[in-house]
Amino acid sequence: MRQAIVYFVVSPERGPEERIFEEEDIQAVGGVHALEMLLEKQSYWFVQMGEVRGELGPYGVSFPDSEFARLPAPPENKWRVGRRNPAFRGSELERRVFEIAFEAVEHTLDSWKKLDQDGAVEAYALKELKINRNRLLALISALRIVPKVYEIAEIGMIKFWYDSDWPEPYLPGDLVLAEYSIKMALQIGWSTGDKIVRVDVMPIASC
Repeated sequence: MRQAIVYFVVSPERGPEERIFEEEDIQAVGGVHALEMLLEKQSYWFVQMGEVRGELGPYGVSFPDSEFARLPAPPENKWRVGRRNPAFRGSELERRVFEIAFEAVEHTLDSWKKLDQDGAVEAYALKELKINRNRLLALISALRIVPKVYEIAEIGMIKFWYDSDWPEPYLPGDLVLAEYSIKMALQIGWSTGDKIVRVDVMPIASC
């Protein structure tokens, strides 16, 4: 029986994915701290999910889906902000604005998925939201003057597929069909609800 640590990583190069690190992988980079510094350098966000058990076979170590299914959802306060995030080492407001904008685009892409007659689903995952730190600060400065601001943001997204009978999470992994870069119009304003700001994806013509 072999054990490995699983991290969930969201990066602009590879999109959302679960990464598995066995003991020799961790030792090769200099330990857990060095590994997490590497993930910090590569990502928007990352979090350690827990450990999974696998078995060594003729083609290497395999980890059954049931091992991933039993991993608990990580608490919100365990997620770490990576250096690719424009709000890295920024204020709480900066972090929340970028996070909520990212979630708004993810929600829109999730609404585009299609189920075919054979049970296969075509889905989309957000890979990159191209808002840099200077632009993020400019949007927040504008919000202090006006109630709503607009941003035409370029995004990178992944088209992939999965079987509707498979257990969650549904991640691109080796199931990528294509990658695209498009522009989306975002409306950002102060929120009256639990979240500090509200971000809506708008039709380009409405801006």
